[in-house]
Amino acid sequence: MSDYLMNSGTMKAVFLEKPEGRLVVKEVKIPQPGPNEVLIKMSAAPVNPSDLAKIRSAHTEYDLTSFIPGLEGSGTVVEAGKGILPHLWKGKRVACSSEYYTSGSWAEYMVTKAGKCFPLGSKVSDEQGSMSLVNPLTALAFFEIARQNKHKAIINNAAAGALGRMVELLGKKNSIPVINIVRNQAQVDTLRQLGSPHVLNSSDSSFIDDLRSLSHELKATLLFDSVCSRQLEMMCDALPYGSSVIIYGNLTGEKQVVFNPRNLISNNLNISGFYLGTRARENGLIKNMLHLKEVSSLMSSDLKIKIHVMFPLSEVQEAVDTYLGNMSAGKVLLDCRTTHSNKL
Repeated sequence: MSDYLMNSGTMKAVFLEKPEGRLVVKEVKIPQPGPNEVLIKMSAAPVNPSDLAKIRSAHTEYDLTSFIPGLEGSGTVVEAGKGILPHLWKGKRVACSSEYYTSGSWAEYMVTKAGKCFPLGSKVSDEQGSMSLVNPLTALAFFEIARQNKHKAIINNAAAGALGRMVELLGKKNSIPVINIVRNQAQVDTLRQLGSPHVLNSSDSSFIDDLRSLSHELKATLLFDSVCSRQLEMMCDALPYGSSVIIYGNLTGEKQVVFNPRNLISNNLNISGFYLGTRARENGLIKNMLHLKEVSSLMSSDLKIKIHVMFPLSEVQEAVDTYLGNMSAGKVLLDCRTTHSNKL
Protein backbone atom coordinates (compact mmCIF):
# COMPACT_ATOMS: atom_id res chain seq x y z
CA MET A 1 0.00 0.00 0.00
CA SER A 2 1.37 3.43 -0.96
CA ASP A 3 2.36 6.15 1.50
CA TYR A 4 -0.49 8.21 0.07
CA LEU A 5 -3.15 5.57 0.76
CA MET A 6 -1.76 4.85 4.22
CA ASN A 7 -1.97 8.55 5.09
CA SER A 8 -4.95 9.84 7.05
CA GLY A 9 -5.95 12.01 4.11
CA THR A 10 -4.90 15.35 5.55
CA MET A 11 -1.71 17.37 5.40
CA LYS A 12 -0.19 20.56 6.73
CA ALA A 13 0.22 23.44 4.30
CA VAL A 14 1.08 27.13 4.42
CA PHE A 15 -1.59 29.79 3.90
CA LEU A 16 -1.75 33.57 4.01
CA GLU A 17 -3.82 34.58 7.02
CA LYS A 18 -5.16 37.74 5.33
CA PRO A 19 -4.01 40.23 2.65
CA GLU A 20 -0.52 41.44 3.64
CA GLY A 21 -0.85 39.35 6.81
CA ARG A 22 1.22 36.59 8.37
CA LEU A 23 1.83 33.15 6.95
CA VAL A 24 0.25 30.34 8.95
CA VAL A 25 0.02 26.55 8.74
CA LYS A 26 -3.35 24.82 8.41
CA GLU A 27 -4.45 21.21 8.04
CA VAL A 28 -6.24 20.47 4.78
CA LYS A 29 -7.14 17.52 2.61
CA ILE A 30 -4.37 15.93 0.54
CA PRO A 31 -5.01 16.64 -3.18
CA GLN A 32 -5.35 13.80 -5.65
CA PRO A 33 -3.51 13.69 -8.98
CA GLY A 34 -5.48 13.75 -12.22
CA PRO A 35 -4.36 12.78 -15.74
CA ASN A 36 -0.72 13.72 -16.45
CA GLU A 37 -0.27 14.76 -12.82
CA VAL A 38 1.69 13.39 -9.87
CA LEU A 39 1.37 13.65 -6.11
CA ILE A 40 4.67 14.45 -4.41
CA LYS A 41 5.48 13.96 -0.74
CA MET A 42 7.54 17.11 -0.28
CA SER A 43 10.95 17.07 1.38
CA ALA A 44 12.20 20.65 1.14
CA ALA A 45 11.29 23.97 -0.46
CA PRO A 46 13.26 27.23 -0.65
CA VAL A 47 12.14 30.79 0.01
CA ASN A 48 12.72 32.70 -3.24
CA PRO A 49 12.09 36.35 -4.16
CA SER A 50 9.58 35.08 -6.72
CA ASP A 51 7.68 33.33 -3.91
CA LEU A 52 7.50 36.55 -1.92
CA ALA A 53 6.35 38.54 -4.96
CA LYS A 54 3.54 36.03 -5.54
CA ILE A 55 2.52 36.16 -1.88
CA ARG A 56 2.39 39.98 -1.97
CA SER A 57 0.01 39.97 -4.95
CA ALA A 58 -1.96 36.85 -3.99
CA HIS A 59 -4.97 38.69 -2.58
CA THR A 60 -5.52 40.44 -5.92
CA GLU A 61 -5.29 37.25 -8.00
CA TYR A 62 -6.37 34.26 -5.91
CA ASP A 63 -8.79 33.07 -3.28
CA LEU A 64 -6.67 33.19 -0.11
CA THR A 65 -8.64 30.36 1.48
CA SER A 66 -7.14 27.96 -1.09
CA PHE A 67 -3.84 29.66 -2.03
CA ILE A 68 -0.76 27.63 -1.00
CA PRO A 69 2.59 29.34 -1.73
CA GLY A 70 5.79 27.74 -2.99
CA LEU A 71 7.08 27.65 -6.55
CA GLU A 72 9.65 24.85 -6.30
CA GLY A 73 10.95 22.09 -4.08
CA SER A 74 11.95 18.45 -3.90
CA GLY A 75 10.25 15.26 -2.79
CA THR A 76 9.21 11.74 -3.74
CA VAL A 77 6.40 10.93 -6.17
CA VAL A 78 3.95 8.74 -4.24
CA GLU A 79 0.94 8.68 -6.59
CA ALA A 80 0.59 9.00 -10.36
CA GLY A 81 -2.36 10.02 -12.49
CA LYS A 82 -3.03 8.56 -15.91
CA GLY A 83 -0.23 8.93 -18.44
CA ILE A 84 3.19 7.54 -19.29
CA LEU A 85 5.27 10.28 -17.66
CA PRO A 86 3.45 10.24 -14.28
CA HIS A 87 4.00 6.48 -13.97
CA LEU A 88 7.62 6.88 -15.07
CA TRP A 89 8.22 9.25 -12.13
CA LYS A 90 6.35 7.19 -9.49
CA GLY A 91 8.61 6.22 -6.60
CA LYS A 92 11.40 8.57 -7.71
CA ARG A 93 12.93 11.52 -5.90
CA VAL A 94 12.31 14.61 -7.99
CA ALA A 95 12.84 18.32 -8.19
CA CYS A 96 9.49 19.91 -8.94
CA SER A 97 7.70 23.18 -9.56
CA SER A 98 4.10 24.06 -8.85
CA GLU A 99 1.39 24.19 -11.51
CA TYR A 100 -1.61 25.35 -9.47
CA TYR A 101 -2.03 28.18 -6.97
CA THR A 102 -4.03 25.76 -4.83
CA SER A 103 -1.10 23.34 -4.51
CA GLY A 104 2.26 24.99 -3.85
CA SER A 105 5.47 23.43 -2.57
CA TRP A 106 5.16 24.91 0.94
CA ALA A 107 3.18 21.87 2.08
CA GLU A 108 3.62 18.25 3.05
CA TYR A 109 2.19 17.16 -0.32
CA MET A 110 1.86 18.85 -3.72
CA VAL A 111 0.05 17.93 -6.92
CA THR A 112 1.65 19.19 -10.11
CA LYS A 113 2.07 18.30 -13.78
CA ALA A 114 4.46 15.41 -14.39
CA GLY A 115 6.21 17.61 -16.94
CA LYS A 116 7.20 19.95 -14.11
CA CYS A 117 9.29 17.27 -12.40
CA PHE A 118 12.66 15.72 -13.11
CA PRO A 119 14.48 12.96 -11.22
CA LEU A 120 17.31 13.87 -8.86
CA GLY A 121 20.65 12.10 -9.15
CA SER A 122 21.96 10.14 -6.19
CA LYS A 123 24.67 12.76 -5.59
CA VAL A 124 22.11 15.58 -5.21
CA SER A 125 20.58 15.94 -1.73
CA ASP A 126 16.93 16.76 -1.12
CA GLU A 127 18.02 20.20 0.09
CA GLN A 128 20.14 21.03 -2.96
CA GLY A 129 17.56 19.45 -5.24
CA SER A 130 14.82 21.69 -3.86
CA MET A 131 16.69 24.70 -5.30
CA SER A 132 17.50 23.19 -8.68
CA LEU A 133 14.77 24.76 -10.80
CA VAL A 134 13.95 28.47 -10.41
CA ASN A 135 17.42 29.97 -9.91
CA PRO A 136 19.51 27.57 -12.04
CA LEU A 137 17.05 27.64 -14.96
CA THR A 138 16.86 31.44 -14.71
CA ALA A 139 20.66 31.68 -14.84
CA LEU A 140 20.80 29.33 -17.85
CA ALA A 141 18.16 31.42 -19.60
CA PHE A 142 20.19 34.59 -19.02
CA PHE A 143 23.15 33.16 -20.88
CA GLU A 144 20.97 31.72 -23.61
CA ILE A 145 19.63 35.26 -24.15
CA ALA A 146 23.19 36.65 -24.09
CA ARG A 147 24.40 34.16 -26.71
CA GLN A 148 21.36 34.54 -28.95
CA ASN A 149 21.77 38.31 -29.07
CA LYS A 150 25.59 38.25 -29.16
CA HIS A 151 26.19 40.25 -25.98
CA LYS A 152 29.86 40.27 -25.02
CA ALA A 153 29.28 40.86 -21.29
CA ILE A 154 26.34 41.16 -18.91
CA ILE A 155 25.38 43.11 -15.79
CA ASN A 156 23.44 41.57 -12.92
CA ASN A 157 21.81 43.80 -10.31
CA ALA A 158 21.32 42.25 -6.82
CA ALA A 159 24.16 39.80 -7.40
CA ALA A 160 25.01 38.80 -3.82
CA GLY A 161 22.45 36.00 -3.52
CA ALA A 162 22.29 32.42 -4.77
CA LEU A 163 21.19 33.40 -8.29
CA GLY A 164 24.06 35.88 -8.52
CA ARG A 165 26.57 33.15 -7.68
CA MET A 166 25.10 30.92 -10.40
CA VAL A 167 25.28 33.76 -12.93
CA GLU A 168 28.94 34.34 -12.03
CA LEU A 169 29.72 30.61 -12.35
CA LEU A 170 28.02 30.32 -15.74
CA GLY A 171 29.70 33.52 -16.90
CA LYS A 172 33.09 31.91 -16.32
CA LYS A 173 31.98 28.69 -18.03
CA ASN A 174 30.69 30.64 -21.05
CA SER A 175 33.63 33.13 -21.12
CA ILE A 176 31.17 36.00 -20.74
CA PRO A 177 32.27 38.61 -18.14
CA VAL A 178 29.70 39.51 -15.48
CA ILE A 179 29.48 42.88 -13.73
CA ASN A 180 27.99 42.14 -10.30
CA ILE A 181 26.05 44.95 -8.63
CA VAL A 182 25.55 44.70 -4.86
CA ARG A 183 24.32 47.16 -2.25
CA ASN A 184 27.08 47.45 0.36
CA GLN A 185 30.84 47.11 0.87
CA ALA A 186 30.56 43.88 2.86
CA GLN A 187 28.96 42.21 -0.18
CA VAL A 188 31.66 43.67 -2.43
CA ASP A 189 34.35 42.17 -0.19
CA THR A 190 32.60 38.78 -0.07
CA LEU A 191 32.24 38.51 -3.84
CA ARG A 192 35.83 39.56 -4.45
CA GLN A 193 37.02 36.95 -1.96
CA LEU A 194 35.00 34.38 -3.93
CA GLY A 195 36.85 35.39 -7.09
CA SER A 196 34.46 37.82 -8.81
CA PRO A 197 36.64 40.34 -10.68
CA HIS A 198 33.92 42.89 -11.48
CA VAL A 199 31.88 44.07 -8.50
CA LEU A 200 30.19 47.46 -8.03
CA ASN A 201 28.53 48.93 -4.94
CA SER A 202 25.26 50.67 -5.81
CA SER A 203 25.54 52.70 -2.57
CA ASP A 204 28.82 54.37 -3.63
CA SER A 205 28.59 58.00 -4.75
CA SER A 206 30.65 57.05 -7.81
CA PHE A 207 28.46 54.06 -8.73
CA ILE A 208 26.88 55.45 -11.91
CA ASP A 209 30.23 56.71 -13.21
CA ASP A 210 31.85 53.37 -12.33
CA LEU A 211 29.05 51.51 -14.13
CA ARG A 212 29.41 53.71 -17.19
CA SER A 213 33.16 53.18 -17.34
CA LEU A 214 33.14 49.40 -16.75
CA SER A 215 30.15 48.62 -18.98
CA HIS A 216 31.75 50.49 -21.88
CA GLU A 217 35.14 48.85 -21.23
CA LEU A 218 33.67 45.33 -21.23
CA LYS A 219 31.00 46.11 -23.84
CA ALA A 220 28.36 44.96 -21.34
CA THR A 221 25.15 45.62 -23.25
CA LEU A 222 22.77 43.37 -21.30
CA LEU A 223 21.49 44.34 -17.84
CA PHE A 224 19.40 41.97 -15.73
CA ASP A 225 17.61 43.84 -12.95
CA SER A 226 15.60 42.35 -10.09
CA VAL A 227 15.61 45.45 -7.89
CA CYS A 228 13.50 47.99 -9.81
CA SER A 229 14.69 50.94 -7.75
CA ARG A 230 14.46 54.56 -8.78
CA GLN A 231 18.17 54.32 -9.50
CA LEU A 232 17.40 52.18 -12.56
CA GLU A 233 16.85 55.20 -14.83
CA MET A 234 20.37 56.49 -14.10
CA MET A 235 21.79 53.00 -14.62
CA CYS A 236 20.11 52.79 -18.02
CA ASP A 237 21.56 56.15 -19.01
CA ALA A 238 25.05 54.84 -18.19
CA LEU A 239 24.86 51.78 -20.46
CA PRO A 240 26.49 51.52 -23.90
CA TYR A 241 24.47 52.41 -26.98
CA GLY A 242 22.05 49.68 -28.07
CA SER A 243 21.87 47.95 -24.69
CA SER A 244 19.03 45.76 -23.48
CA VAL A 245 17.55 45.88 -19.99
CA ILE A 246 15.61 42.84 -18.76
CA ILE A 247 13.59 43.21 -15.56
CA TYR A 248 13.01 39.90 -13.76
CA GLY A 249 12.04 41.00 -10.25
CA ASN A 250 10.90 43.87 -8.06
CA LEU A 251 12.71 43.63 -4.72
CA THR A 252 11.94 47.25 -3.79
CA GLY A 253 8.21 46.81 -4.36
CA GLU A 254 8.14 50.06 -6.36
CA LYS A 255 4.93 50.32 -8.37
CA GLN A 256 6.44 52.67 -10.94
CA VAL A 257 9.91 53.23 -12.35
CA VAL A 258 10.43 56.34 -14.46
CA PHE A 259 12.48 56.42 -17.67
CA ASN A 260 13.45 59.41 -19.78
CA PRO A 261 12.00 58.66 -23.25
CA ARG A 262 14.55 60.94 -24.96
CA ASN A 263 17.41 58.89 -23.51
CA LEU A 264 15.72 55.62 -24.45
CA ILE A 265 15.43 56.82 -28.04
CA SER A 266 18.86 58.40 -28.38
CA ASN A 267 20.63 55.42 -26.75
CA ASN A 268 18.53 52.85 -28.67
CA LEU A 269 17.73 51.17 -25.36
CA ASN A 270 15.43 48.15 -25.23
CA ILE A 271 13.55 47.37 -21.99
CA SER A 272 11.63 44.12 -21.48
CA GLY A 273 10.50 41.69 -18.79
CA PHE A 274 11.44 38.10 -18.02
CA TYR A 275 9.31 35.40 -16.39
CA LEU A 276 10.71 31.88 -16.18
CA GLY A 277 7.31 30.21 -16.47
CA THR A 278 6.62 31.94 -19.79
CA ARG A 279 10.02 31.01 -21.16
CA ALA A 280 9.57 27.38 -20.08
CA ARG A 281 6.25 27.19 -21.94
CA GLU A 282 7.90 28.66 -25.04
CA ASN A 283 10.81 26.19 -24.82
CA GLY A 284 8.61 23.10 -24.73
CA LEU A 285 9.16 19.80 -22.93
CA ILE A 286 12.21 18.52 -24.83
CA LYS A 287 14.23 21.73 -24.49
CA ASN A 288 13.25 22.04 -20.83
CA MET A 289 14.42 18.48 -20.17
CA LEU A 290 17.79 19.25 -21.80
CA HIS A 291 18.15 22.32 -19.57
CA LEU A 292 17.22 20.27 -16.51
CA LYS A 293 19.83 17.67 -17.44
CA GLU A 294 22.43 20.45 -17.60
CA VAL A 295 21.29 21.74 -14.19
CA SER A 296 21.55 18.25 -12.71
CA SER A 297 25.09 17.92 -14.05
CA LEU A 298 26.07 21.30 -12.59
CA MET A 299 24.59 20.49 -9.19
CA SER A 300 26.48 17.20 -9.08
CA SER A 301 29.79 19.01 -9.61
CA ASP A 302 30.36 22.78 -9.66
CA LEU A 303 27.12 24.19 -8.32
CA LYS A 304 26.55 23.85 -4.59
CA ILE A 305 24.14 26.41 -3.20
CA LYS A 306 24.90 27.77 0.26
CA ILE A 307 22.12 27.02 2.76
CA HIS A 308 21.85 29.50 5.63
CA VAL A 309 19.16 27.85 7.75
CA MET A 310 16.26 25.39 7.52
CA PHE A 311 12.91 25.83 9.27
CA PRO A 312 9.96 23.46 9.74
CA LEU A 313 6.71 24.42 8.01
CA SER A 314 5.27 25.56 11.34
CA GLU A 315 7.89 28.35 11.46
CA VAL A 316 7.27 29.61 7.93
CA GLN A 317 6.86 33.25 8.95
CA GLU A 318 10.17 33.16 10.83
CA ALA A 319 11.76 31.60 7.74
CA VAL A 320 10.54 34.45 5.53
CA ASP A 321 11.60 37.09 8.07
CA THR A 322 15.06 35.52 8.32
CA TYR A 323 15.42 35.50 4.54
CA LEU A 324 14.35 39.13 4.21
CA GLY A 325 16.74 40.11 7.01
CA ASN A 326 19.80 38.89 5.11
CA MET A 327 19.15 37.64 1.60
CA SER A 328 22.86 37.24 0.82
CA ALA A 329 23.61 34.97 3.83
CA GLY A 330 22.50 31.88 1.91
CA LYS A 331 19.23 30.17 1.09
CA VAL A 332 16.50 29.69 3.65
CA LEU A 333 14.67 26.37 3.29
CA LEU A 334 11.45 24.94 4.61
CA ASP A 335 11.62 21.34 5.84
CA CYS A 336 8.32 19.87 4.66
CA ARG A 337 8.96 16.56 6.43
CA THR A 338 8.61 17.77 9.99
CA THR A 339 6.90 20.34 12.18
CA HIS A 340 9.79 20.33 14.66
CA SER A 341 12.78 22.66 14.55
CA ASN A 342 15.79 21.14 12.81
CA LYS A 343 17.85 24.15 11.78
CA LEU A 344 21.10 23.60 9.91
